[in-house]
Amino acid sequence: MPWPGKPGGPDYRRWGPGYWWQNTRLPYAGLCTSGDFDLLAPFHQFYAHDLRIFSLYRTKHYFGFDDAFYFPEVMHFWGTVFPETYGKTPAAERSDKLQESGWHKREWVGALELSFMLQDYYDHTGDTKFLREILLPTALPALRFFDRYYQTGPDGRLFMNPSQALETWWTTTNPMPEIAGLRAVTTRLLALPTKDLPYADRAWLEAFAVKIPDLPALHKNGVHQLAPAAKFEDHHNSEVPELYAVYPFRLVSFEKLNAALGIDTLNARGPKGPVAWRQDELFMAYLGQTDQARDYLIKRVRNHGENLFGGGRFEMRFPGFWGPGYDWTPDQCHGGMILAATQAMLIQSEGGKIFLFPAWPRDWNVDFKLHAPHQTVVEGIVHDGKLLSLKVTPSARRADVVVPSAFQ
Repeated sequence: MPWPGKPGGPDYRRWGPGYWWQNTRLPYAGLCTSGDFDLLAPFHQFYAHDLRIFSLYRTKHYFGFDDAFYFPEVMHFWGTVFPETYGKTPAAERSDKLQESGWHKREWVGALELSFMLQDYYDHTGDTKFLREILLPTALPALRFFDRYYQTGPDGRLFMNPSQALETWWTTTNPMPEIAGLRAVTTRLLALPTKDLPYADRAWLEAFAVKIPDLPALHKNGVHQLAPAAKFEDHHNSEVPELYAVYPFRLVSFEKLNAALGIDTLNARGPKGPVAWRQDELFMAYLGQTDQARDYLIKRVRNHGENLFGGGRFEMRFPGFWGPGYDWTPDQCHGGMILAATQAMLIQSEGGKIFLFPAWPRDWNVDFKLHAPHQTVVEGIVHDGKLLSLKVTPSARRADVVVPSAFQ
């Protein structure tokens, strides 16, 4: 899809080549819920095996850390950061081994989010071989990197500086995405049965959990809100890092006591819009904001060719070739968000419970078959605002399904 009047052939991307974590992840975000576990295999092989091995070596080479790694935001499929991003001076001639570009110099949420997605896969499938060979070898070194890269402050917690919050805030202390990721991944690992987590790893995780800072928050215009970081400045982009506690890490959501904190943060957010990699609909769905989620999802589905950087609309060769959005077309983020947001409006799982219709409009009819943790399949039909049929497999999990009274 070359840009008319601009250089570049069918492989052209506005921001450059290779893989960008924040973009690559979104088509995979809904695949556990849709039951497409086979389609996740290449994603797991690429990030949780091939690039993990490369990243372990790179982290040892740069920092001297054993059995620890971080993922840069941008990588070629063989693991190296794009030369345009890393800089032209070889690592051996530099005291600062990290990339020169500030856009994602210390944007390190990728390995934590990957670990959280691997935990979702394990919860859905119960694959103990995957736990031993993929999940634990990925999640534990991802956590260790932060423990070794940052020192603790007077309070015994990690003092995460220098750091940044996504591409948006370049100078931060204790950024929300990484803190939410550390808390979410560590909590889920410690919830594993004793037989599935080696004693030494559990002891280390228990000690590490105490070091993780609290989720950053602030008071603004008289409202208590989640914050991008404990301290943040040097603004460059339009992401909403403060809401990473809602999605992807699900520490703040509609069924929890902190739901109001998330809703106030959502309503006070700055950048917004149902396009490309923006996650607004997922924030809204996980916070139970039905009307907002519905309106945003409709706008996203109807948007096929909006050029956010000017130049009018594009005629897509195929209807599913969304974009150009922020990046280019085909825009896999746009379609990935449609799938994941629709699912989250229909079904969410937390703490052994399966919540149906947390943000589903009562005037939308639906016939669905979706997957939940513990190898559970939920099928149902909603018509005129009522749940006409519900089948849960295995049947013992029916007791864990929560249906809002409005749909009964």
